[in-house]
Amino acid sequence: MSSNVIHKTDEPSLTFGHPDSSVTELNIVGLHLKVYGLKELEGSDRPLAVLVAAHGRTNSQKNMITFSQGILGQVYSKPNEERKRDLLIVTLDQRNHGNRITDKKANLAYDENPRHLIDMAAKVYGGAQDIQLIIDFLAAYLFPMGEKKVEEWIVTGISLGGHVAWRLLREEPRIRIGIPIIGLPFESFPKYMGPRAESLNIPFEPPTYPPSLVPVLEGDVDHSNYKGKKILTIHGGHDKLVPLDKGLKDIKKILDVVNGSEGGKAEIYVDEKTGHAVSKEMVWKTAEWVWVYGLRG
Repeated sequence: MSSNVIHKTDEPSLTFGHPDSSVTELNIVGLHLKVYGLKELEGSDRPLAVLVAAHGRTNSQKNMITFSQGILGQVYSKPNEERKRDLLIVTLDQRNHGNRITDKKANLAYDENPRHLIDMAAKVYGGAQDIQLIIDFLAAYLFPMGEKKVEEWIVTGISLGGHVAWRLLREEPRIRIGIPIIGLPFESFPKYMGPRAESLNIPFEPPTYPPSLVPVLEGDVDHSNYKGKKILTIHGGHDKLVPLDKGLKDIKKILDVVNGSEGGKAEIYVDEKTGHAVSKEMVWKTAEWVWVYGLRG
């Protein structure tokens, strides 16, 4: 049975066979972005939704090419007359990844990097800040004459990128829609990073878990920040690296707040045929969520 479980992402399959969209390179003061779908906007007077898609640890934005092409292809195969907004997808290299690597060891796990918890927390923090910079400045770079208005900011991400998506859903009011994939909320960090250390006989205490990080990772959470948002959290049923059960208590608390709020909608989707990887079903679910709440809604 386990032999049928997907443990490695089959990136080519994620396009669903859709033709490639245009890709535009953009630099925001040294932050190198790829923008998918810009040329296709010519002649359209619709406002925009922008989906920022963040890759996983040890990967780069190159690993988000087929993911991005697949989502664009899926949403643009929907009835044109039902679409209120057009879609752009933006990818970036996360901090210390891709073209931004300065310390390869900082991307490794506990067995090769004793600062794994510290580095991961800093990458999630910094990754969220990078996407906030994109939200602040993307329209100014792409549409300096105000030709297009961005009405919806949407975030998705895989693994490390999923953690970043969760943090933005909590901390960034301009992001109303989010699809974290094989990631967990920031408040769940110690609950899965601790067992990860202890499985290697590394005590989850200083210096592995410095005292200065305790208030950062275990401080009070203002759950009201999640109210009114549209959140689909996607997980692999066989994910041993970022297991859903380590964050389930926190996620259920968030779901209760979201689903009890005006305009809020939150769901968990578990792909029982997948481990710590991305399946076509996960990308299909992501595209549907973007379509329903970002483009049609």
